[in-house]
Amino acid sequence: MNEIKTILCPVDFSEHSRSALDQAEELARALGAQLVMLHVVAPVLYPVAFGAAPLTTENFEERAKQAAEQELQKVVAEVSERGVPCSSLVGAGSPSQRIVELVKTNAIDLVVMATHGHTGLKHALLGSVAERVVRHCACPVLTVKVAG
Repeated sequence: MNEIKTILCPVDFSEHSRSALDQAEELARALGAQLVMLHVVAPVLYPVAFGAAPLTTENFEERAKQAAEQELQKVVAEVSERGVPCSSLVGAGSPSQRIVELVKTNAIDLVVMATHGHTGLKHALLGSVAERVVRHCACPVLTVKVAG
């Protein structure tokens, strides 16, 4: 098994995501690895009446990215204070695609991410970001399921 030097933890600021981040931080500390947190802003689509194509708002996306960067910087400061080297990235687009692309283009050795536990119709309609990452990622993926 290759040495784990860099751990990627996608975060969406949910309780599930926080649990995964806690696990990623513990692993990074135990392995002496760097932790990279990623938040992906999904594109916002507004349906237009009478069957016209939906519109996206870049201004909203940019504000969402800025807000995410501010939140991530707070978390980076907390984790860094506890002795784990970490950094953050904010992207836009499909979360699963951005995670897989980041792993392909960077030296990411492990992804630690939450599963939201969707089943049945909700899972069938929305799919699972974690499932798509596990299927397409070029490195190992540790999924963290929150009890409940």
